[in-house]
Amino acid sequence: MGVIKRQGIKNTIITYIGIIIGAINIIFIQPKLLTEEELGLTRLLYDFAYLIGLAVPLGLPNIIVKYFPFFKDRENRHNGFAGFVLIIFTIGFIISASLLLAFKPKITDYYIKDASLFVNYFIFIIPFMFIVSAITITTSYCQSLFKSTIPSFLNDICLRLGTVVITILYFNKIISLDQYVYCFIGMYAIELLVIIGYILLIDKISFKPNKDLFKKYTPWHMLRFGLLLCLASFASIALRKIDVIILGATDLKLVAVYSTAIFIASFIEVPLGALDRISHTKIADNFAKNNLVEIEKIYNNSVKYLLLIGGFLFIGINTCTKYVYEIGKLPESYLICIPVVYIVSLGALINISTGINSAIMFYSKYYVLGTVLLVITLIVTILLNIFLIPLFGIYGAAMASVAASFIYNMVKFVFIYQKFKFQPYTSKSLLIVIIIVVCSAVGYFFPEVSQNSFVNLFLKGSVVATLYIAAIYLLNLAPEFFTAINSRLFKK
Repeated sequence: MGVIKRQGIKNTIITYIGIIIGAINIIFIQPKLLTEEELGLTRLLYDFAYLIGLAVPLGLPNIIVKYFPFFKDRENRHNGFAGFVLIIFTIGFIISASLLLAFKPKITDYYIKDASLFVNYFIFIIPFMFIVSAITITTSYCQSLFKSTIPSFLNDICLRLGTVVITILYFNKIISLDQYVYCFIGMYAIELLVIIGYILLIDKISFKPNKDLFKKYTPWHMLRFGLLLCLASFASIALRKIDVIILGATDLKLVAVYSTAIFIASFIEVPLGALDRISHTKIADNFAKNNLVEIEKIYNNSVKYLLLIGGFLFIGINTCTKYVYEIGKLPESYLICIPVVYIVSLGALINISTGINSAIMFYSKYYVLGTVLLVITLIVTILLNIFLIPLFGIYGAAMASVAASFIYNMVKFVFIYQKFKFQPYTSKSLLIVIIIVVCSAVGYFFPEVSQNSFVNLFLKGSVVATLYIAAIYLLNLAPEFFTAINSRLFKK
């Protein structure tokens, strides 16, 4: 757990700094400097390119995590594993780009009525998905080397600072909308080049394959595994993105409002994302060694700590979002949709409270069955979005998001319990959930004592935070946390 803890902490710090920058951008800058349609355009372009880009590498990120340890040998330049990655990526991009062009008329017809601006920039998705998918592959490679900090820094901090800069340039008419989109995509291209340069600096790679090793681990065997998990990854991300994509066809302006709500709720899932970046490789390594005891330990600890942290963030967000929006002076269309934040934050809490269940399901020998269950879950989620969004609009998308999170994580929980008998929840977990509910209710009903949003945010935030921490301490639900704090404060 030492490597996981160290890199998990670094990634968490980097991610939170990035989210603070992102929050300033998406709450205080972009809603004022961009129209709702322009902001919705960038979000839809990214989500669409990211989702399609998952198919481009044909499962390479998962192949890297699972099979790279068998090829890993710095002195032998990892036995030419990089050559295999490059060939598969090239094939995947050609196939994906061809299919996207073939289906372009049908896709654009779906968006032309209510999201014509997106249709105008649809062709940009091809280079964008190439860049995004290549970043995914190179980031996975860095994670397999246990060097995930630099990619995290680039993605979570540099990209967001760059977005602030180009937004200000566009608002001041220094660049046009076309140039804004070029710069937006160009930032990701720069990130990709830096990651490639970083890999070349810290590692030795070769494109010449070790034939003997590739006979033992055949490309077809690895690709079959990768394609199945590619489908799983696609379904997993689609569960998060499908609401935005379907909502975008209804009204591009709603995408901006909804994306802001999702961003606020994403604070809750930051610790899970930071832990995922390094724990997946550890889970894969332990499955290769058949070390189920260590896997169960990682799983139990992840659920325990992430539920505690996620609960704290959940009550803080639900208590303070209203005042953050008021301080940011967001347009009325954002303010009237604040309840959307409350709804989607529930889905985020569900997701973080189930720990690193995805890694266990998809790096075990049961990954085929896991993929089938996940695809079924995605189909149900798509149907929910199609049914709920026309009825309830942006609230329908939020409700479908929560339902998707619950269904997805329930499927994974039952799957893991049935196959491995891992059950990470205890009576303490139930007590934590009760505390979360009580503190959230206190935050909602606690009276506003001032007309000043800063005062209300500070006062109500302090009350619920103190109440939550005190309850956790008095009920002895996380003694190791407080022991660690005491040892830090009072060590000689």
